[in-house]
This record gives sequence, structure tokens and C-alpha cells, in this order.
Amino acid sequence: MVQSMQIQFCALIILLLICYYSFKRQSVILESMWIYRQLVLVTTLCVIADLCSIDAIINAPKIEAAIFCKIYLLFVIWTSYLSFNYICYDIVKLRKQKRLRRIFFAATFILSIIPFMLPIYCINKDNEVYSYGPAVIYTFIVAPLYIIGSIIMILFFNKQMNPYRSHAAMLWMVLETAGATIQLFNRELLLVSLSMALGITILFAKMENPDSGIDRNLGIYRIQMLYEYIKQLFDNNKLDQSFIIINNEDMEKTIVSEDLLLEISNYLKKLSNDKVFRGISNDLIVAFPDDGTLDKKMIEIKKRFEAGWSDNQFPNPHFISVPSLKLFKNIAEFGMAYRYYSNIVSESHDDFFVIDKEAILNMENYRSMQNEIKAALSEERFEIFLQPIYSVQEQKFVSAEALVRLRSSDGSIIMPNKFIPIAEMSGQIEQIGEKVFELVCKLIHDHDITSIGLQYIEVNLSVVQCENPDLAPKFFRIMHRYGIDAKKINLEITESGAIKQNDILLENMEYLRKYGCSFSLDDFGTGESNLNYILNMPVDIVKFDRTMVNAYFKSEKARIMFEAVTEMIKRLGMQIVAEGVEEQPQLEKLSRLGIDYIQGYYFSKPIPVSECLDFVRRNNSSTSKI
Repeated sequence: MVQSMQIQFCALIILLLICYYSFKRQSVILESMWIYRQLVLVTTLCVIADLCSIDAIINAPKIEAAIFCKIYLLFVIWTSYLSFNYICYDIVKLRKQKRLRRIFFAATFILSIIPFMLPIYCINKDNEVYSYGPAVIYTFIVAPLYIIGSIIMILFFNKQMNPYRSHAAMLWMVLETAGATIQLFNRELLLVSLSMALGITILFAKMENPDSGIDRNLGIYRIQMLYEYIKQLFDNNKLDQSFIIINNEDMEKTIVSEDLLLEISNYLKKLSNDKVFRGISNDLIVAFPDDGTLDKKMIEIKKRFEAGWSDNQFPNPHFISVPSLKLFKNIAEFGMAYRYYSNIVSESHDDFFVIDKEAILNMENYRSMQNEIKAALSEERFEIFLQPIYSVQEQKFVSAEALVRLRSSDGSIIMPNKFIPIAEMSGQIEQIGEKVFELVCKLIHDHDITSIGLQYIEVNLSVVQCENPDLAPKFFRIMHRYGIDAKKINLEITESGAIKQNDILLENMEYLRKYGCSFSLDDFGTGESNLNYILNMPVDIVKFDRTMVNAYFKSEKARIMFEAVTEMIKRLGMQIVAEGVEEQPQLEKLSRLGIDYIQGYYFSKPIPVSECLDFVRRNNSSTSKI
């Protein structure tokens, strides 16, 4: 009996330690933790009641001993029920069945009272101390039913449970069953309490340690806890919650920045009782009730950042405001919005952004177009239109620019301004660029463009393609596959100023130039393009953007600049294409100025390949000059 009492005390010590570590952190977020706390508390009381009942059987009158024994039986039933409830909570379908859970609770309450109405007897002889009788038989029928129910739930709903929790819970059930079985056949070994304590410990170690969700460096919740918390809010339909996301993408991941993050985290924790999380990378996220204080908190936090931190550090984060969870359909949409707008604000000049209904709609349009692009790539729904380019000197069309179009599933055409920006953000632009290049190679292979006067077809390159070391070999393989002359392709480099890896670009250009391709600098006069790129890049043609061309006809300063740049480029031995020409006087004036090629609606808008080839054939064979 002394040995059994020692085992009981060991179980009690284990449970008391688990209670301490479970209850020491005040701001427990997840409901599963609350259920686990209830289970730990009741299991601890069950072990204490077991010890008290043993002591009462040995030292107290029979009536008093019977009462203590029945109290113990009550806790056995409640411990079994809370074990069952804990497992059911992790099953998505049952978690939402609050009415069913209330029925189980009420049923357990009634079942736990019944032992007090049944007789119970106590034995204390030959080192055996135990109770028996109808009350005990009843309890050890009801309690195993909950355990059996728990095992069935784990087996049948395993895929809907957290795999770590289902494994820990199954091990826990096995321990309790083994302990009860051993005690049933050897009454001197009171192992039920120890097996329950070990099961509770396994759950604590694997799933319910409140410190496991804490970032060790900053002492705030990790991003996994954020998603668990939001998931719980959606499950319980408690969506009156606001968030402030502090996007620190620009901060370097060094010891210094980690110290700064720690200082900021400590400030945010002291700001109020709000919950603070570490998000993606160095992001910090503050969650608090949607009580109308969002703007006030945002102003306060921004002022604190403006005041600076220790070591004279002044980070410039981007702030994202989420007024309410009601904006989102589910946790997946919240997570997508967080990632989507974190990427956007980190690349913008604005330091503040609000995720509102319009922002969600824009994101949904982005997702829809992203899926459309993916489907179009797999279903071969990208095609090219051609816009002819006129040679002033030869007075005929000598080339054409290939412009990509997306044919939607309903047959309509989607213009590049609708899908190119999204393709650039999503990383699909490189696949589209490769597809366009292949379509141009196929066009040159299928049609004798030289016979109608076309010397080459222009193909645009994206920034991502230019920075890909495999671009030149990849294009070489495609041209070789279609057996075309590389001289019939001119590659246009766009937004050159955005290219960060110029060395890779220059290597690609040199490789393809040796093979026979020529290059144009597109959109000169806008964005990042400037004279340095003309001087540093081996381009053959410079294309003046339509805005630069239009400015030439409207502004004296623009005219002077335009003529000076034209003269310089011509003296460098390069040719010039003027884009966006729409009127006869523009054509005549640009021709007199020495512009080599004209492209624009004056001749033709971008049209399907067959129409463009017919247009060029018709006009180039005409005896009258345009």
C-alpha cells in the first residue's frame, strides 16, 4: 500500500507541475488550451480525491469514507468526459457542433451525480485498500465508454485532427487503458492516476505547452499562433477583431536588428493587453478587439517609431491596417491578403495602407487573373498580335513588333495591361515571355516573312528574363528547334533601369548577338531609361516612347531635347524608332528630322498575325508610297 501511495504522490507532483506551467502564462489565446487546462485541473483534483479516499478508507468512519470514494468517482467520470471533449474539439466537424457539445456536458453532469445515489463499500485489509459495489461498477462502465469513444473518434476522424495531437491523444488513451487494466487485476498497484498524469504530460510536451508558441528571441507569439488564433475566431464567429501589421521588410536580419525588434516588441506588449505576434520575416502584428481604437493606436505606434529607438535607430516600416476580420471569408483569405499586401507595401513609397473592401476586391481580381494566366499557359491560350514598323528610308514596312494577348476561356481578348502587371508580381512573366518567343519563332518558321519585305520581328524581354542566366541558352534551343535564322529576331529590353543584375543581362546580350540576334532599347524617354543605357549596352535600335514623341509636338523644351538626343544617337551609329505616331504631319516632321522607323496607329494598330502579314504584303507590293 505504501508503494501505491508513493505512485499516487508521484502522479500528483507531475500534475501540479503541469498545472503551474499551464496556468503561469496569463494571456492564453487558443480555446484548445482552455479545454486542456480544465482537463489538467480536473485530473489533478481526481488524483487528490483518490488519495483522500484511500486515507478516508483507512482512517475515517465508513460513511465519511463512502462520501470521499464517491467524490473520487465523480472526478473519474469528469476526467473521462473532458478527455473526450478535448479530442472532439480538434475534430473540425464536431468543434462547430456547439449544441451537441452542450448536450454531452449536460449528460455528463447527470451521469456524475448517479454514483451518489448508489451504494458503495470499502475494503481495508491485507495491504488492499479499495472501494467496490454498484457505484464503482457504474463508474467503471461509464468512464471507459468515454475512453472508447475517444479512441473511435481518433481512428475515424484522424484526417481532421492535428496529426501531432491525434498521435499524442492515442498514446494517452493507451496509457490510461493499460493503467486501468493492470489495476483491475492487481488492486495493490494503483496505476490509473499515474497513467493519467503521464498522458497529460505527453499532451503538454507535444501540443499544449504555452511557451511552444512563443518566439524565443522576442517573447511574443509566433506566426503559427496567429493563424491558430484567427482560425478559432472564425470557428466561433467572433470576428470583431482588428490588426495592425508593422512591415519591417527593409530591416536586415542581423543581431542588431533582432535587438531592435526585441525593443519594439516589448513596447507593443506594454502598450495594452493586446496580443503581439511575429509575422513573416521581421513583421510584427498587433491584434486587439474592434472597439474603435484602431486609428488612435496606429497614430500612437507611428509616433513612437518617429521618436526613434535605442542606439539612435530610426527604422521606417510600412504599416498595414486591418479594421476587421469581417472583411474576410475565411482564414485562408486573411493569410493571402497579409502576404499579398505585405509584398506590395514593401515595394511602395507609401508607409501606410488599409486593407478594406476595395483592397480585398483588388486581391480577388489578382487571384482570378493569376488562375487565368495559369490556365492559359497550360491550355495554349496565349497568342501574338503584330504591329508593323515602317522604314522612312526604304518607304515600306521592314519589321513588326510582337505583342502578347491572352485569349480568355470565353474567346474574348484580354489586353496586356490587365495581366502583365499581375504576371510580374506572381512570377509568371518569365513563362509568358518564353511562350511569346516560341510563338514568334513558330511564326517565322511557318511564314516566309522575307518574301513580303519583313527583315525581323521584335520581341519584348521582361526584367525577370533579362536577369535569368539561362535566357540565352534557352532562346538558342528554341531557335534551333524551329530552325530559324537569329537575324530575323530583334529583342527589346524594357525598363532597363529596373534590372539589378546588369552583368547577367550583358552576358545574355553578347551570347545572343554572336548568334545573330539584334537588340533594341524600348520605351526610351520614360521610367528609368536614360542615356547611360545607350552608352553601356550593345543595342542597335533605340525606341522613343509615345509620350516622348507626343511631347515633341507640344513643348518647345521637349522639341529641343528630342532633336539633341536624336542627333547624338545617330552619331553613335544607332537607329531610331518613333512609337505612337498617329497623324500624317507627325510622320512627315519625324521623317525630315532623320528618324529611321515609324510605328503607330497611323499605319496600323496591333492586329492578328494573318491580318498583319496580309497588310504588309499588300502595302509593300503597292507601287504608291505611303
